[in-house]
Amino acid sequence: MNTRALALAVASLGLVAGVAAADVFVNSQPVVNGTMRPSQLWQDPGPDGNDLDGDAVCWTDFTIGQETLIDHIEWWGTGACELGFRIEIWKQDPGTIAYQPYGVFYYGGVDTAQPLLTFDTTAYTTSPAPGGMTHYVLDLPTPLVVPANNATNPRWFIDIVGLTSVPYAQWKWARGTGASNKSYQFIRGEGPMFWSLGEGRGLVLASPSDPCPADLNGDGSVDGADVGALLGSWGASGNADIDGNGIVDAADLSILLGAWGACP
Repeated sequence: MNTRALALAVASLGLVAGVAAADVFVNSQPVVNGTMRPSQLWQDPGPDGNDLDGDAVCWTDFTIGQETLIDHIEWWGTGACELGFRIEIWKQDPGTIAYQPYGVFYYGGVDTAQPLLTFDTTAYTTSPAPGGMTHYVLDLPTPLVVPANNATNPRWFIDIVGLTSVPYAQWKWARGTGASNKSYQFIRGEGPMFWSLGEGRGLVLASPSDPCPADLNGDGSVDGADVGALLGSWGASGNADIDGNGIVDAADLSILLGAWGACP
């Protein structure tokens, strides 16, 4: 099939060539008036460290099939976070098949348990969101590198924690829908207490955008060779799944034809 015939076939399906958004791999939008979960740490100015009974940490999970860069994070919530946020990524607890981050040991008092990565930040932007929530957006100048999940570590857990100087003040992470339907929470209190929750959190994770995702063979242009690669993967997955919906289909063909020619 020549290029003109392919274009006519796409048009007959009513598809419009567009730009892929495959860089977003977690998209859990906030639920207005949904359950908000405390996730904050009091920053103790004294010598005893952070040990307030009201401290809480909330995680939600995500999975990736290959090593992934993260340079864009969005979340929603409300409350005390005047000192910024702590963001951590933890592996699944290797000692159990239960839904549980390895961070339960660290927050339970075992300092040798460490996350894949952790950092504090105030570099995000904010804007009002429905239901009195705040929308936080963080673009990282240096992407985070997260290895693929596997049988040993079937999922990653990310926590977003408000940092506050006000004892017992709370920041609450909004419920989300569209990705994970679970969360895990720690509250220091008596115990401390840990439990799995039956709802996900509002979260967006994205990788650096591919400037030319339709260039399937990486030769610097979108042409017949890329069409051949796409047709050879029809109905499957892989890099020819340009729109990231899990299958190579007419939508991907539409994107490819719309990007025809030399890559920018």
